[in-house]
Amino acid sequence: MTGVKAGTVVITVTTPQTTNYLKGTKTVSLLVIPEKPGQCRFVKWQKSNYSKCLIAWNKVAGAAGYQTLLTWTDGSHAVTKNVKPDVLQQSCDVAVNHVSQFVVRAYIDTAAGRKYSAWSNVEYITPSPTKLTVKKETSSSGTRKAKISWNIIYGCNGYNVFVTTNPSGTWYWNQSTDISARSTSATISKYRGSKLKKGKTYYVRIVTRRKRNGVFCTVPMPAANTYIGTFRF
Repeated sequence: MTGVKAGTVVITVTTPQTTNYLKGTKTVSLLVIPEKPGQCRFVKWQKSNYSKCLIAWNKVAGAAGYQTLLTWTDGSHAVTKNVKPDVLQQSCDVAVNHVSQFVVRAYIDTAAGRKYSAWSNVEYITPSPTKLTVKKETSSSGTRKAKISWNIIYGCNGYNVFVTTNPSGTWYWNQSTDISARSTSATISKYRGSKLKKGKTYYVRIVTRRKRNGVFCTVPMPAANTYIGTFRF
């Protein structure tokens, strides 16, 4: 038998009388535990400084409600909430300098107490750096370099550096830093494979990286035209 939805199911089995056996009836009650919520996911940033975001998840049939858990990546700063069964998203206040993680599980209430499903997949909430320092250098041969540094985001696995000359257009990946969150600097010497040009303004955004099970996963991106600094030679 396969449970269709969470809750208590009563099953009655009856056998007819035969030459060798009497008629029999047996009734049993089974408790079907809810499935874990699917596709726990980041929806959008709700504040431009990365202090608030919206997380959503899929509905679980038969659930009486959901319990959410928001923590830092080390399990500290835990915030637990219980929400009604028709609530499938939550606004989260998060630290602007630390990666957070969010999970959710469904529950039902029984005579023996509240019963929970397994936790959903972990969704990482990775704020981007917001402060950029730039030091420009031009060699005697005319080679231009921009040495940049930014504020640290604890709990991350490094950063991706993106550069563009049009913040309302396409952002181009420039380089990735070391996987240590403390590597908060890089040197930009090229843009899209070419040397940096005099009189051109370059816009910079830094995106936090995060690994799941040893593999870099998709992380929340800043708004389309968001950048934290510029440089111009």
